Amino acid sequence: MQESQTFLIYRLSKKDGKPNYERFSVPTSTSISILDALFYIQDWYDSTLSFRYSCRGAICGSCGVTIDKVPSLACRTQIATAKSAKKPVNLPEFNFGDHPDWDPKTEILIEPLPNMNVLKDLVVDMDPFWKFYKEVEPFFTRGWNDKAPESSQSPNQMKSIEKLVYCILCGLCWACPVSKENPNYLGPAQLAKADRFIRDSRLSDSRKESVLSRVLQNDAVPACEKYFVCNRVCPKGVMPGTAIKDIRDNWIEK
Repeated sequence: MQESQTFLIYRLSKKDGKPNYERFSVPTSTSISILDALFYIQDWYDSTLSFRYSCRGAICGSCGVTIDKVPSLACRTQIATAKSAKKPVNLPEFNFGDHPDWDPKTEILIEPLPNMNVLKDLVVDMDPFWKFYKEVEPFFTRGWNDKAPESSQSPNQMKSIEKLVYCILCGLCWACPVSKENPNYLGPAQLAKADRFIRDSRLSDSRKESVLSRVLQNDAVPACEKYFVCNRVCPKGVMPGTAIKDIRDNWIEK
C-alpha cells in the first residue's frame, strides 16, 4: 500500500474573508517536495487552491510559504524530511488564525508567509516588498557611451559581495519581528541588497551616497533591532542581518 502524508493547509477566500484550514492526504514517494504536494492537491482535490511558484521557469524564490511554522521554500523542502529536518531556533510565533487540532508529529502545516497581507490562500501581497526594494536603487546606471560596468571589477572585488549576490528575493526574511511591528521598515532583503551595491566597486560615489541616504533613514538600518531571524530563515545563506550590521558598522557615525 502506498504511503500518504496529511497536510493541513491555510485557506482564505475573498468571498467571506474568513481564514480556515483544510486537510488533504497526498500519496508520497522518494524525492517528493512540498511544492509537488501542492500541485497534487490542486490537480486532484481542489483546483482553486492558490499558491505562487516560478521554480520551473528558472526564477527562484517565488514559492515561499510557512511550513510547520518555519518560513521555507516549498520546492526545496522534501516531504520525507520535513519533520526530521533541523529547524531554526528562536523564531517568533507566526499566528495566521485559529486552526483545527494540528498534530505536529504527523501532519504538515502549510501557511502563507508571515507579516504580509494574504490575498488568497498561500498567496501574499508582495507590493510593499517590491516598493521598498526599488527604494534602495538596486541597479547600475551608466551614460549611453560609457564603458560596461562589469569591465572594471576584479575577482577579489567580486568575492567581497558574492554572498549578497545570491539573494533570490523570496521574502522569507520578512519574518523579522520589526517587519511585523513597523509597516514602514525597509526590510532585511532590501537592506542586504543595498549593502551589496554599496560595497560594489563598480558603483559611482554619487550613486553610493544616494543609496546610503535612503538606508540610513530611521525606518531602515537604525530600525533593525538585531533579532537576526532573517539570517536563520534565509535559504541561500545571504545573512541579511549581517549585511545590515555591515552598513551600521561602516557608515553610521559613532
